[in-house]
Amino acid sequence: MTTAQTGAGAATASPESRSTPCGGCDPELLDHLKCRAVGIQAQADYNKAHEDELTQARTQYDGARSAYGSARSTAKPDVDDLGKQLNQVIDQLRCLVDNDYKIQLLDRAFSIVEGRLRACYPNQGCTFDDDCDFDDMVRDCSPEDIASAIAHIERRIKAAVKVFTDLIAEPVNLAKRVTDLKAETADIVSKMASDSRTVDFVMLYAAALVARDHQETIWRGFEDVNAYVDCLCRTLTCQIKGFAAVSELTRRQAVHQCHKDQQAAACQQLQDDTADEVYAEYLRLKAHPRQDQDDSGRRDGEDGEGRGNDRDRDRDRDRDRDRDRDRDRDRDRDRDRDRDRDNQSGGDRNSHEE
Repeated sequence: MTTAQTGAGAATASPESRSTPCGGCDPELLDHLKCRAVGIQAQADYNKAHEDELTQARTQYDGARSAYGSARSTAKPDVDDLGKQLNQVIDQLRCLVDNDYKIQLLDRAFSIVEGRLRACYPNQGCTFDDDCDFDDMVRDCSPEDIASAIAHIERRIKAAVKVFTDLIAEPVNLAKRVTDLKAETADIVSKMASDSRTVDFVMLYAAALVARDHQETIWRGFEDVNAYVDCLCRTLTCQIKGFAAVSELTRRQAVHQCHKDQQAAACQQLQDDTADEVYAEYLRLKAHPRQDQDDSGRRDGEDGEGRGNDRDRDRDRDRDRDRDRDRDRDRDRDRDRDRDRDNQSGGDRNSHEE
């Protein structure tokens, strides 16, 4: 057996599948323990690197729940008043435009533009619908696919973080939208009160329709506080599930890499010390001879003892063949005797009938 052959043979088996030298002896258990420790350390490092991020997200979540409830309660009276005011402004502008056909065209134009705007910004409550169930992916992931699985999960975590960050700012953004809507409505009212000869009421009517849309969508599609909190919680939960999944995959990835490194080292040692390995294998085979024969027809062990055992087996095999031959001969003789007896008996019957 050449050195190259020895190295190649060892490379086909993983550290987990290599046979032990003898019963109860398995020094490779130490390799498994080392790789397990490497995996645990890699997982601990990952958890430590993201612990502050998750802790901060949880703190932000708790703060946003309270802040959004307060912001919405504060904004609701102003939003309701602005809605009533804008409806009155739009009624007045219809009269000032004083052209039903123009009003119909403006309403249709706004509806078309509003549809395009919703396509860009749905503004329909919680738009995050990923359940972030990674259990099957983690359980069924092969070692070769761990890297791609981690990348896939991290992309979904990133999407959750993006929505979470946006929702965390909603209490502040809601108050700002109310302030902007007040200024927008006040500007329309101010222009309506100016010299009618300098005012484009068609344009002002369009601005009023836009302002009313801002008032109607000011809650961003969240019907109440609970709807907002549920969406916020969903994005936080996705982050937690994602980090837990990547943490486990990181551990398994480190263990797998450790075993690969150990296997490479074992193959290198086998290649460097092939003669020593052959002698060690010889000693093992000598101490634990196989019951079958090798290619030369001799049992493993000492040559003299092997030849003696071969002679014993050959003698036993010849004796068995002789015994089988005698048994076959006796069986044939008995069969011939029975056939002669049957023939004689048949002849007697024929004579009697005649």
